[in-house]
Amino acid sequence: MDKQKFLENVTKQFVDADKISLTLSTDFKNIESYDSLIGMAITVMIKDIYGVDMSISEYKSQETVENLFELVESKIIDE
Repeated sequence: MDKQKFLENVTKQFVDADKISLTLSTDFKNIESYDSLIGMAITVMIKDIYGVDMSISEYKSQETVENLFELVESKIIDE
């Protein structure tokens, strides 16, 4: 799984994706435009692209894009 591609996929879920700059260390839930719909879009994207389901509590406990990446990657490896 490619971290840079994952970062791009997360960024695309933001309505203002062309105006924000996310890095792997970004606390993505603190971006001004982040809301519950973007959160849902991110989890749906993860399911659609990576085939990974996660609970709401698992998702909410992730602080950075890299934390989220590591969770998704661990779920792929565990399968």
